[in-house]
Formats: sequence, C-alpha cells, structure tokens
Amino acid sequence: MGLFDSPWHILIVVIVLVLLFGSAKLPKAAKSLGEAMRIFKSEAQKLNDDGTSKAAPPQFVQHELPTPAPAPKAVEDEKPSAAKAAELAAQAQQMAEQAQQMATQARSEGTTPASHSS
Repeated sequence: MGLFDSPWHILIVVIVLVLLFGSAKLPKAAKSLGEAMRIFKSEAQKLNDDGTSKAAPPQFVQHELPTPAPAPKAVEDEKPSAAKAAELAAQAQQMAEQAQQMATQARSEGTTPASHSS
C-alpha cells in the first residue's frame, strides 16, 4: 500500500503542509515552483534546438604524436671502477657522519632525531 493510495492520505499530507508552512506561503511557493519549471523547460528546449540546428558535428583534428626518443641502453655488465667505488664509499661516510651529528645535536637540544628538521 503506497502513501497516496487513498484520498485520506492526500488530505492528511495537505493539512500537514498547510499547518507547517501557513496558507499564505503555499501559493507563493507553488507559483515560484511553476516559474522555475517553466524556465528549466525553456532552457532545455533551447539546448536541444542549439544541438540540432548545427549543420555538421565538430571536427576533431588528429595530430601525430612525436616519436619517443630511443631508450638508453642499460649498463648491467659494467662494473663500477675503483674511482666510482671510492666516491660511493666517501658519500656513504659523509652521510653517516651527518646522521651522527644530527643525533648528537638532537640529544643536546632534548629532541629526537626524527622530529629534528634541518
């Protein structure tokens, strides 16, 4: 059984609306709702008229994509030279020293190294 199956249900809903909104506001609300529906209908019709009045659909221009540059060759077989290995070791040593300095500084300030920002 639906809400609006009998006329009594409709009458009860109308009485509740009149009590909630007052008899003076309901005609104004109905009028503004009707005007809004008319405006919406006319705008939708204009939109449909604009869509059908065009002779041809928009043309899409297809551009050629540039060819990608060839990928660099992977250097898997190349072993690091002694100079590169020494450079990597020096960088690792510097990073370890900086981390140690930050931890020492953080301890002296009373903060943890994770919350310390450089």
